[in-house]
Amino acid sequence: MIFPAWLIWFILSVVIAFLELYLPGFILLFFAIGCLSTAAALLVLDIGLTQQILIFLITSITSLLFLRKWMIRTFRGTSSSNNDDDFDDFPYGVQVQVLQKISPRKAGRIQYRGTAWDAVADESIEQGETAEIVSFSGNSKQSFVVRKVNHI
Repeated sequence: MIFPAWLIWFILSVVIAFLELYLPGFILLFFAIGCLSTAAALLVLDIGLTQQILIFLITSITSLLFLRKWMIRTFRGTSSSNNDDDFDDFPYGVQVQVLQKISPRKAGRIQYRGTAWDAVADESIEQGETAEIVSFSGNSKQSFVVRKVNHI
């Protein structure tokens, strides 16, 4: 034999462990554990191919059944919700200045955070008036739907 059996099982465990990085499912790692345990058993015991395959199957299935859930929790981690008060994902209710007249049939321009943005409305809003942001226009996050703010 060119290579000892334990070295073949060890190399196989490394190859399978690297394959886990490229394939989804988090399953192959447990077969790598089975290969590694078979390689370790061969270093200690003089066993035949049938016993090697049996050790591989038993350790792979056992590690899969008992360690998979724990390892998924460990390696996937947890996410936390960071509520940053300075970051507004959507500026609902923010009052803006109208830079270019907005009418129901024609988009206009508003100023939000120092930049001009496209805006549409269901009513006419003249240049210089104040409007309030209601939503994004369609699927675009480049244009807003606004409504006129009535000052009393």
